[in-house]
Amino acid sequence: MGTLTPSKKLASEPQAGKLCDRIFTAARKAGIDSGQFQIALAYPGTELEDEMVALLVWFAKRASGIITPLRAQDTRLVPNGWFEESDNPEGDISLANLDYSAGPVQPGEQYVTGETMLERAGNAYGSLGFAAALLKAQEEGKEIFPVKSRGKHYFIMPRTVLLDGRRLRMVACFYWRDERWVLDFSWLRGAFRGSARFVRPRE
Repeated sequence: MGTLTPSKKLASEPQAGKLCDRIFTAARKAGIDSGQFQIALAYPGTELEDEMVALLVWFAKRASGIITPLRAQDTRLVPNGWFEESDNPEGDISLANLDYSAGPVQPGEQYVTGETMLERAGNAYGSLGFAAALLKAQEEGKEIFPVKSRGKHYFIMPRTVLLDGRRLRMVACFYWRDERWVLDFSWLRGAFRGSARFVRPRE
């Protein structure tokens, strides 16, 4: 019987050494002394290691353009007095692998209702956590939607449905206003027109 080998290469010793160097440099800049280091190293269990690995994975995903949307309640985007009716955050999303071409309105239709829009969303992205990640990316100077869509399309976030203070069902949408993409909320009993678009994974 052959020996099983890992399908992925493990980090090399030079890579681990570079990480140690960066930690040492950061600790020195922050004024962390050897006593604090020893206290942290003596912490029982594996929580220190687990937190370090989680942080490393987070930075690796961020550098690769991969995001993991938060739950709606953790985004700070839910208006005061509003509640979640449903929230279906995505798993990992590659921001480099998105399609913006499809919308809920089909040829021959002028508009669709909110319920029809939700039915046609299919595998579309669009949780409030995804919206929060896009807003952060925009703050960092990144283009979050096609330039050609500015003032022409708006993008629906159908995976999170909120109830406002009057118990009306709402979804978030991105609109181009004042030279930037702005997140606002649309009533599901309203009409979604031909300029509406979904964000989907590119096939």
